[in-house]
Order: sequence, then structure tokens, then C-alpha cells
Amino acid sequence: MPIGRPLGGTRGYVLGPGLRPAPPGVTGELYVAGAIARGYRHRPGFTAERFVADPFGPPGQRMYRTGDLARWNAQGQLEIAGRTDTQVKIRGFRVEPAEVETTLAAHPGVTNAVISARPGPDGNRLVAYVVPTDPGNAPDDRKLRRFVADRLPDYMIPAAFVLLERLPLTPNGKLDRAALPAPRRATSGHRTPRTERERALAELVASTLRRDRVGIDDDFFALGGHSLLAVRLVGRIRAELGLEVPLRAVFEAPTVARLTDYLAARGGPDA
Repeated sequence: MPIGRPLGGTRGYVLGPGLRPAPPGVTGELYVAGAIARGYRHRPGFTAERFVADPFGPPGQRMYRTGDLARWNAQGQLEIAGRTDTQVKIRGFRVEPAEVETTLAAHPGVTNAVISARPGPDGNRLVAYVVPTDPGNAPDDRKLRRFVADRLPDYMIPAAFVLLERLPLTPNGKLDRAALPAPRRATSGHRTPRTERERALAELVASTLRRDRVGIDDDFFALGGHSLLAVRLVGRIRAELGLEVPLRAVFEAPTVARLTDYLAARGGPDA
């Protein structure tokens, strides 16, 4: 949501880790300097937390840490992207769910989207709840995952997608997060490997996901996979099978059968 430019007498900074300025289009925390208050009355602790030294202004100047997430757009205006207090930590990275929701909602087949962090075997994982524009022609997990992967870092890609007819609401009309269903960990009938390569890939996938076995049609992400585990899988495929598989291939071909087809289409001999 654009909010314009800083008012006269004030300066706005969008800063990332280490108080480094974020480039245009990159989300960071919004700080305001210049004609600002001196602090919170009778709240020295909160003042010390929010009013910090301004490394970009004259000596002795302070800046106010707003707690808002923002970015500079191409027109040099500030856009608000959410709040830092709504962030969740995913494998060591801080993620603003609203940024993922906004990205998903930009898909032409999506009317609304909500992101929730749910516990998994390796910590929190992102689950996307999606209301499709046309329920009869809703985008599948693979298309949604690729859409997000083209626009956001790997750690911001939801591990699971749940299609809903509508988002659950409380009697007050607010989102009822407690009513969001857990994603189903369904399989596709557990077809067994047909070739030596499928067997080897299935064993690596099962080991990476800490499962006894996987079928060749089981979706890596539906079984609990995420971007970090995908990186591990790619590394193990390279080390143990001698095959080069780009990380994006796991997102585009998340089953053993499709990954085998992917490799075959790129000239790799099947066994």
C-alpha cells in the first residue's frame, strides 16, 4: 500500500539487517528521522528500544523504529508491506506472511490467500490457504508454487497449499485462524519405482524426508518437504547419483516420476 514520501523536515529509511539501506523494491523496516519526538514519557525502556542512533544524520541525531515493514517503489514512494510483529521465523529467516499473501493474491486464478505458520518435523513451515477465482478451474499446487518461486526467495515458498471455497471468519467478520484446516498429507496410491533410477531417487527422497518409503507419484512438498530439504535432496542426488539437478527442478517436478522425466528430457540416460 503506497503511503507517499516523507513529510518536510523528516527523513525515511528502509533498513535491513545491520541497519543497511534496502534497495528499491526490497522490503525492510521503516525508520523515521528528523523532526521526531524525543521518546515515550515515563517509559525509558521502550524509548531506548524504539529511538536509536541515526547513523545517516548529524552526530547526536536519533531515528524512530516504527515496526512497519516497507519498501521504496519505482516512483520513489514508500509502500507499507506489514508489521515486524507479525513476522514468523522459517529456518532462521524472518518472513512477513503478508508479503507472501500479496504475491499469491496477484495470481489471476486466486481471489484471496492467507499464510499460516504450522509446526513441522524440522520447525515451522508455511501453509498457504487459497480461495480460487474459479473453483472449477483452480490452479494446482505446482502452478502456485512456481508462481511464488518466480517472485520470492526459496524460504518464502509455502510448503503446502490448501484450496478453500471461502476463508473461515469469526462472528465479528475477522479471519478465524483457529478454523483453518491442517494440510492433508495425501499420497497418490503409492506406485512403486519401475526403473533403477526411480528406485534410487525414491530412496533419496524418502531418506531426506525421514520416511520409510515414498511412491513415485508422491509430492515432495505434500509429504513435508520445503526449500531447505530440497537443497539437501539436490546435494545428495549430485553426491550419490552423479546427477546435476537444479533446485528449481524440484519445485517444477516434485515427484520421483516427474523428476525422472525431467532428467530424461535433458539427455540423461535412464536405467
